[in-house]
Amino acid sequence: MKYKKINDATVQCIVSADDMAEYGLALSDIFERNERGEEFLRDIIERAHDEVGYQINNGNIAMQITPLKDNGLVVTFTDEGPAAFKEMLQNLKEVLQEFSAELAGQEEREKAQTTGEYDENRRMFVFCTMHQTMQYAATIPNTYSVKSHLFKEGGNYYLVLEKNRLSYKTFNRISAQAVEFGNLIAVSDERMQYLEEHGECLIRDRAVSRLRRIYRA
Repeated sequence: MKYKKINDATVQCIVSADDMAEYGLALSDIFERNERGEEFLRDIIERAHDEVGYQINNGNIAMQITPLKDNGLVVTFTDEGPAAFKEMLQNLKEVLQEFSAELAGQEEREKAQTTGEYDENRRMFVFCTMHQTMQYAATIPNTYSVKSHLFKEGGNYYLVLEKNRLSYKTFNRISAQAVEFGNLIAVSDERMQYLEEHGECLIRDRAVSRLRRIYRA
């Protein structure tokens, strides 16, 4: 595994196919978040201390996991605020360009995700199932009014959160919670336009509130 310290709060780890084989893992273990996959991701974070001197400043770690063509992974994690999110996504873009890491059969989709200017006041998460999406929405307290939109495209569910009137502390906290159920992807005007044109908007503006209400019913 190859570690790169982006800043004091953000680290990137490139995991090769050989690394995965050494741990006896498949990509499905990571993206299905089973016990072995979760243990592996925790190990990556713990090893970052020895590899690049990474210190966790708080318990809210946001993680981006992106598969590579050779069955490896790019794992990027941060526990800092919006500036770190933006830098994390920019570094992810550079790695994807370097390794030509578009998923097989999803090249156009990956290009849409990794081009354009990133908006630090919006966060986008992709979930494999509606149940995972609702599980996440149920973790957000009723006291938070979150401007949010839900799209479906390519069999996945995309939940877009907007900072709006939330503090960055609150926005980062609820964003960090999402990575327990799905993955953070880059938000750009091009990606939003792609979703609007090729995806189906299931809920506009108050997605979190409606999903939370359905899940708790």
